Amino acid sequence: MTLTGIALRNLTHRPWRTGLTLLGVALAIAAYVALVGLTRGIENTLLEGFSSRGTDVVMTEAGAADILSSVVPESLAAEVAQVEGVQAAAPEMGRMTTVGEATTSFIVGWPPDAYGFDSVEIIAGRFPVAEDASGEVAGGIALGARLAERLNVAPGDRVQVFAVPFAVTGIYAADGVMSQNGALMRLGDMQAQTYREAQATSVVVRLEDNLSPAERDAVIDGLADRFPNLSVDATEEMVEEYLNLRIANILAWVVSTVAVLSAALAVLNTMAMTVNERRGEIAIMGAVGWPRGRVIRVLLLEGAWLTAAGSVLGILAGVAVAWIVARSPSVEGFVEPVIDAALLARALALGLGIGLIGAYLPAARAAREDPAAILRGK
Repeated sequence: MTLTGIALRNLTHRPWRTGLTLLGVALAIAAYVALVGLTRGIENTLLEGFSSRGTDVVMTEAGAADILSSVVPESLAAEVAQVEGVQAAAPEMGRMTTVGEATTSFIVGWPPDAYGFDSVEIIAGRFPVAEDASGEVAGGIALGARLAERLNVAPGDRVQVFAVPFAVTGIYAADGVMSQNGALMRLGDMQAQTYREAQATSVVVRLEDNLSPAERDAVIDGLADRFPNLSVDATEEMVEEYLNLRIANILAWVVSTVAVLSAALAVLNTMAMTVNERRGEIAIMGAVGWPRGRVIRVLLLEGAWLTAAGSVLGILAGVAVAWIVARSPSVEGFVEPVIDAALLARALALGLGIGLIGAYLPAARAAREDPAAILRGK
C-alpha cells in the first residue's frame, strides 16, 4: 500500500473519533469564513455607499461615535463648496429606521441640489418635492428598487417612516447594496421628523476630477485646517475607522481564533491518542527498516487528510451560513458577504496547518522512541 492508502485506512478504522475531529475542524473553518466574509461585506457596503455617488471626503462632528450620531450645521456645506479643489459639497442626513412593516433601512436626506442625485436613476415616478407634504402625509419618499420590491409598493402608495405616513413618489436604481435597499427624502422633511432643524449628520464632498493624489491630500488637509472642529476624512479612511466596523472586525477575529485553536487542540488530542494506541505498529515499522522520516510522513498524511476534508466542509458551510445571515430579515439590505478565492485559500491553508502541526508533534515523539524497547513492552 502507498503512504496515502495507509493514512486513509487508519482514519477509517476509527470512524467516531475521526468524524468528531473532522466536525471540529469544519466548524472552526466555517466560523472563520462566515465571520470574515460578513465583516468584509460590511466594510464593502459602507465604502460602496459613498463611492457610488462620487463622495471623496466626509466631514462629521469631531468626536462623534459614528456618522449617524454626528451633528453639523446644514449651512456648512456652502462654505465648504467655496474651498479650492472642491467640486461640490452637500449636507446629508442619514438615519437607520423602519420603513413600512418592520423593514429596517438606511434613509438619506438630501437638499434638492445635492450632487448625489446624479448617481441614482429614477425608474418609476420621480424624486420627492416640497409639495408632497399635505395634511394627510408628512412628505414624499423615493425607495430603492430592492426595498420597494421587498415592501411590494409602487409610486402612489404610502409607507410609514418615523411613525408617520409618507407618499412613495418614485423608485430608483443605484449601485451598492445599501442604496438599493435604502430610501431618499428631502433634507427638510427628515429634519422636521427628527427635530433637527438646519442640521445634518455630515457634509459630503466631491473633489475636482483632475486633482493628482498629492493635490487631493492637500485639499483634504486644507479642509481639516479650515474646519478644526470637524472630523475630515477621505471616504476610505472614514470607513476603516468606523467604530462599529472595527468592533465587528475584532469580534470576528477573536471568535475565529478561539474556534481555530479549539480545532487545533482537538486534532492534537486525536493524533496523540492515535499514536499512543499504535505504538506497537510504529515500532514494527521501525524494526523492518522504515526510516524515521517515513513514519512521520504517514502520520502527517493522516492529519492532512483529516483537516483537508474538514476544511472543505467548513468552507461550504461557512459560505452557506454567511449568505443565510445576509438574507435574514434583520440584516438584509445592509450587507452582502465578500468571499473571494483569496479568503477560501487562506481558510484551506489554515485547516491544513492545523492538521500538520497537530500531527507532527506526536509523530515526531513516536518516531524518536526505540522500536526494540516498545516491542519489549517498555
